[in-house]
Amino acid sequence: MIEDIRNSKNLKIYLEQMEEVKARLEFISNYSNPERDRFVIETHALQIRKLIELLAFSLMAIHQTKYKGFRKKVGQDYTKDWNGRDIITNLLKINPDMFFRASEKQPLILDDGTKQIQLKPEKECYTLKRMAKLYDRCGGVLHVANPWKESNKIDSFHHELPSIIEKLNNTFLNHIVLVNHWDEKESTAVLFALCDNGEKPTYALAQAPGNFSFTNA
Repeated sequence: MIEDIRNSKNLKIYLEQMEEVKARLEFISNYSNPERDRFVIETHALQIRKLIELLAFSLMAIHQTKYKGFRKKVGQDYTKDWNGRDIITNLLKINPDMFFRASEKQPLILDDGTKQIQLKPEKECYTLKRMAKLYDRCGGVLHVANPWKESNKIDSFHHELPSIIEKLNNTFLNHIVLVNHWDEKESTAVLFALCDNGEKPTYALAQAPGNFSFTNA
């Protein structure tokens, strides 16, 4: 685990996925649909599912060795996995000590010069579990409704899309993956930034003895 998350090749794969995330976020952020065109709504649901799949593959990359072994134990080839919700669920099973959180762009500088990562309030963004639920919800929008059951999922999704898109932007723009390595008595933090002005996404890797804790939420 510790080798995977600190491996530059794995982190490069993460950044490559983030380039796709950035492009798709830019597309859905222009959402305007006063006519409530269902095809436009479904298109945005599809793009959001793809965003979550890209995140799932990103996190898989920095857990590659353990994820591969986890899937092999149940007779599955991890390279054939595609369902974003299932991948996220599997990752949370094999590494409950991984924390994915949205963060502020700039750290807080303490009086002694120490830099403290500032986390965004959870109500303004998505956790991994909430992302998995959103993935399923988008799937429901993309499927044809059962003709014997009334459904307003398209209209409901349309009304919530501006809020969903805002939270996705808050989540991805600057986020951090935190992992406690209990056996090694170490911890790893990787800060990712999508960046502005046509720049490619970047990351900063921090590693330290001991384990981290949250001082605010």
